Amino acid sequence: MYAKLYGATLHGIDGCVITVEVDISQGLPVFDIVGLPNQSVKEARERVRAAIKNSGYDFPMRRIVVNLAPATIRKSSAGLDLAIALGILVASGQLKGRKANISALLNRCLFMGELSLDGSLLPTFGTLAMSLAGLEANYSTIYTSVENGYNLKAIPNLTIYGESSLQNIITVLENQVKSKSISTSKKVKIGKNQDEILTDTMDNKNHNTTYDVDFGDVQGQELGKRAMLISAAGHHHCIMIGPPGGGKTMMAERLPTILPPMSWNEMVEVSRIQDVIGLLGDNGLVRNRPFRHPHHTATLASMVGGGIQGRPGEVTLAHGGVLFMDEAPEFQRQVIDALRQPLESRTITINRSQGNYIYPANFICILAANPCPCGYYHDPHRECICSETMVKNYQQRLSGPIMDRIDLHIPVERPTLEQLLDHSTSTMTSESMRQQVIMATALQEKRYEGLEFNSNGAVPHKAIGELCNITYKSWSVLGNIFDHFHLSGRAFDRILKVARTIADLEGNPQVEPHHISEAMLFRTGK
Repeated sequence: MYAKLYGATLHGIDGCVITVEVDISQGLPVFDIVGLPNQSVKEARERVRAAIKNSGYDFPMRRIVVNLAPATIRKSSAGLDLAIALGILVASGQLKGRKANISALLNRCLFMGELSLDGSLLPTFGTLAMSLAGLEANYSTIYTSVENGYNLKAIPNLTIYGESSLQNIITVLENQVKSKSISTSKKVKIGKNQDEILTDTMDNKNHNTTYDVDFGDVQGQELGKRAMLISAAGHHHCIMIGPPGGGKTMMAERLPTILPPMSWNEMVEVSRIQDVIGLLGDNGLVRNRPFRHPHHTATLASMVGGGIQGRPGEVTLAHGGVLFMDEAPEFQRQVIDALRQPLESRTITINRSQGNYIYPANFICILAANPCPCGYYHDPHRECICSETMVKNYQQRLSGPIMDRIDLHIPVERPTLEQLLDHSTSTMTSESMRQQVIMATALQEKRYEGLEFNSNGAVPHKAIGELCNITYKSWSVLGNIFDHFHLSGRAFDRILKVARTIADLEGNPQVEPHHISEAMLFRTGK
């Protein structure tokens, strides 16, 4: 007796469709799962055995072999429980209906769900990624748990059956086999089409921009807020250096409030990443941009990703949003230096024995640092207690290559008493800044339409002169600056890209000399 149906597993943060083959033959009672399963999949034998019995069906006391193909991919998802259980029931003839109708139905469906011992269906991580992989392979019908079904219902062109137990799934399947078609019923959740989803996204626009914090709360720090505006508008990385209590963390936490709303593709991509590690919850797709704030004791693996399964790290979880590293010099040197590749390529490559994983890492990096261990080096009002050696060693924890990759260097001073007591409404609120950012990003999307990048911060070297429309006078000013400060080629490019963003914020199609001067101000921090 033989049955074949389809499940899915995770390969990094990508889904992979798995063919589940079940063969039941004469022999001593054995239940084997082959095809490179990991420990959680091997343990499915006991979960499936108990779930079938407690759902009112017979577990065959024969030789049962379950093959998970392709055998070259390690199977790491407990969500294969449902497919294995159904395969056993179909192979043993316990699913009612003609065999030809059953096979035709199973050939175009994906089954994903973890089984409890009583036959209940439990939610699993990574269902969104696996469903997208199934949709790409023309499996448009998904059977899963109620919780996973809720998160999947926003995906267009998917038909979702979210049920609470193995028994309910079997009932739905038997009804469909009996009617010889996949018909809608009260238990069927049908995904909306993309036009409806985009309409819902626009209708819920306010949800994207509702935050508990606002740049209007930041008193003083006009230079810092200007730098945050430029960073958000052009997708530029920045570092803030100043004494403790100056407002560095406040400004970094408010950066997501001025970023433009996420597009449909960005929402799906960010949700897919968060679902893989269980951060998606039951609120549907993510609509607010991520803000990741790892502690300075974070390890290398937690930052860039790693482990046997190639788990994504903070740089991937911050994709589409902000990665804020407070007290940056306190991080391990190797952790900071590991940011070199993602800051340039906006991806991260993880090499493991199980395979190579390339994860997206397109985020805005914000670093905050004190000038010395005590925080008061060159402070006009507080005495620094650090020796010159301590100051030098502290500042050298941020390597030259990392500092060269940071577009904006921002000096942050403590606000004055007058600024702290001034409760008048600031003109630089999150709403006003966000409108400027939306205008500037729209100009960039139009300028780079059809190219692999859509922001000034991502423009490659060979395209800067061609696409950024820099005037002759600006080239002359920048040439003088290059000779005077002995800039690297990377710093030269980054000044041009920041100047292009400043021009976009003004709505100016050309990069003028004063744009270069302001960009250089943020490069030298003076």
